[in-house]
Amino acid sequence: MIKFSRVFKVYEKNIQALTDINFEVAKGEFVFLTGPSGAGKTTILKLLYREETPDMGSIIVDDTDISRLSSGKVPFYRRGIGFVFQDFKLIFERSIYENLALPLEITGAPSKFIRHTVMESLEKIGLAGRENHNPWHISGGEKQKVAIARALIMSPPVLLADEPTGNLDEASAGEIMKMFKDANAKGTTVLMASHNKEIISNSGFRAVRLRGGRVEE
Repeated sequence: MIKFSRVFKVYEKNIQALTDINFEVAKGEFVFLTGPSGAGKTTILKLLYREETPDMGSIIVDDTDISRLSSGKVPFYRRGIGFVFQDFKLIFERSIYENLALPLEITGAPSKFIRHTVMESLEKIGLAGRENHNPWHISGGEKQKVAIARALIMSPPVLLADEPTGNLDEASAGEIMKMFKDANAKGTTVLMASHNKEIISNSGFRAVRLRGGRVEE
């Protein structure tokens, strides 16, 4: 499903972000990326989302080396990738409903289908009846739930998450983890960056440990 082979990434001023990264994630697997700040977790996720490209090596997703995708094909590739950011990346000038509907609108889905899908998602995350609220008016945990629901609304085969529980209390973090586990149980491949040792150890899932831009364990 996902395979990094001898991936190197260097930023300006010769900052070596990744050095000889090699690992695989099987289809339907849930894998954590862990390690201290600056270890390379976010860079790996950006490479998978094609926000960045490697300086060397290959990144295979479903038999395609995404580092060699033409710019015109990147938007179509991203339709199969859900991305959850630590800082939510919600559009605060729009309602919760509009935030969830946006990915479906971009693909030209029928309005009735959009409404049904969005309302169903709101029901699942416990925000039914608050669809017209602005994201400013809900808690941090609720914002993250909306962000995850938006990432999942297209039923992507791959879900990427960058420290999605980093700023949340224990109860909210537990609810967020349940959403990811439920998505994974339905077949979604999940790759999550996290430094929360308790969440990782309690999950029972595999972890790829990074340090200094290298795979340590």
